Amino acid sequence: MLPQLIHFFIVLFISVNPLWSKETIVLEEKQLFEAELSLAQKPKIYFIFNIKEKKIHLKARGSLLREWEIEKIRFWGNPVPITPFSLVKKSTPFTAKRESIKPDNYNEKNEFELQALESIYMPTSYSLYMEGGVLIYIRPKPGGLISQLYTLSHIYKWYTISPLQTVWFSLKKRSFTAIDIVLRDKKEAQALYWAFLEGLEAIIF
Repeated sequence: MLPQLIHFFIVLFISVNPLWSKETIVLEEKQLFEAELSLAQKPKIYFIFNIKEKKIHLKARGSLLREWEIEKIRFWGNPVPITPFSLVKKSTPFTAKRESIKPDNYNEKNEFELQALESIYMPTSYSLYMEGGVLIYIRPKPGGLISQLYTLSHIYKWYTISPLQTVWFSLKKRSFTAIDIVLRDKKEAQALYWAFLEGLEAIIF
């Protein structure tokens, strides 16, 4: 609960200090530019979770390959520094199979889009475990009865497990951040799962 209170007072302080807020925005944008530049110089794709614009960008060499719109988002835990985080693992109820497609070995944008058709076999709800104690939940906007039941289950986990994880990480003197992201539909969620391979890096802004 303490991290949430600290975050609240930081936001309150910014709202009554416009000059400090403007300088902070400039500093954050500079940090974002430097962080992305470090990724753009590598021969791999990378992700930017632009929370301000509620979008997820898939990029390579600074060029935009794909974009996801975020329908809803919420946070729990410590603020996330603007620096690249590697994806440690993905967690899902079943194991998705992908035999030959590797999006980090792309040639052209059109080729990447054609290969992404394989995403229809990917799961729709899953967890992304990032390094640094960052956990990102991905799920589509509720539609049918099954997805609505899953949403209720997820809400229960969000308000019970997240606080316990915060306490556990605090005891180990480590930071913990949970991010809950709802995408437009299941196809969007499947495409993100397909593209985000373990070991790839992302920036949360």
